[in-house]
Amino acid sequence: MMTYRLKFRDDGLGCAKEIEFDAHDAGTALVIAQREVSGRRAELWESERRLCTLRREGPRGEIWRVER
Repeated sequence: MMTYRLKFRDDGLGCAKEIEFDAHDAGTALVIAQREVSGRRAELWESERRLCTLRREGPRGEIWRVER
């Protein structure tokens, strides 16, 4: 298991916060992140390495925007 973190900035939609969790791999981390990232931008980190920036978009949040 690896330790992952979602980092949110204070963006006018919500306060800055970090959520730390364990997952088997980055794919599983994205599934977990799905519950937390809704309309806000977040960075996904694996230990001390930033993997990507995430944002859920679309009328129902059904589209993932993943940027490196």
